[in-house]
Amino acid sequence: MADLSDVTAYLATMAANAVYPNGTSSASVVDMDCRIYEGWPIPDQLDLDMAGQMMNSATPPVAVTRPGGPVANVSIFPAPGAVEVYQIQDYTYTITAPAINVSSTVSGDTITVSGQVAAGEFMTLVCDDAFVYSAGGATTAAMLQALATAAQANYPAASATATTLTVPVSHALVVRHGGSGVQGKVTHRQKHSVMVTVWAPNRIVRNELAGAIDNAIKQTIKVAMPDTSQAIIRYNRTLVNDTQQSEGIYRRDLIYDVEYATVEQFTGVVITSTTMSIVNAAYNSSAIATALT
Repeated sequence: MADLSDVTAYLATMAANAVYPNGTSSASVVDMDCRIYEGWPIPDQLDLDMAGQMMNSATPPVAVTRPGGPVANVSIFPAPGAVEVYQIQDYTYTITAPAINVSSTVSGDTITVSGQVAAGEFMTLVCDDAFVYSAGGATTAAMLQALATAAQANYPAASATATTLTVPVSHALVVRHGGSGVQGKVTHRQKHSVMVTVWAPNRIVRNELAGAIDNAIKQTIKVAMPDTSQAIIRYNRTLVNDTQQSEGIYRRDLIYDVEYATVEQFTGVVITSTTMSIVNAAYNSSAIATALT
């Protein structure tokens, strides 16, 4: 399921891509080192970064000039509270499709199989429209042997080799292939406001970083989460805070409303056969009475 941490991780990645468009081994868009992280800044570390200082290993440790100069910060932090979202009951959808690696051909009473079975894959036989056998296995040979063993209850002469299966049916032999995958269903949607905050040592750096990050995030409105659900990201507002100028900290909050889903994941299996019972209720007085009630 998608979690708020998946949302903040995505925004942190987008911010990093905007600040370091050529990778972190190259210079940032402001030609200054930048820390980009999920969470709120540690005040002492933020003060050192803005001042271009670092702690040395002396006892007690003292701040010394950092060789690289000031370090801008970009933090990604969820705002408190949530917004009520209209709920839609979604249909079940496939997250991971079943893997079916083997194929088969039927000639008379003999089935020839090629390929090796995948995890969760199985084969189903429908014999004479009356008997159904399904089996998987670690290998194709093991699967065919399991099917032969099951079929021997009704067809004692059934046999298997590493690639073939023979069942002496009377008139019909049907083969179907199946497997298991992962399905999902959205059970709830929620919306949170998330702040992407730029902490810079001067106004110029703040403006350039915030502009690059805001532009990058706004380019994609619908985002695929790790569980394959869709998150919708909408710009909300921008806040500029200069109250910490005396400490050399210039701040801008970029606030986005993110709507994302909670997805229930479960195993889905390919249906290869069905059975049903037909009851003649014409002479069943209790059934008729129930129907007329």
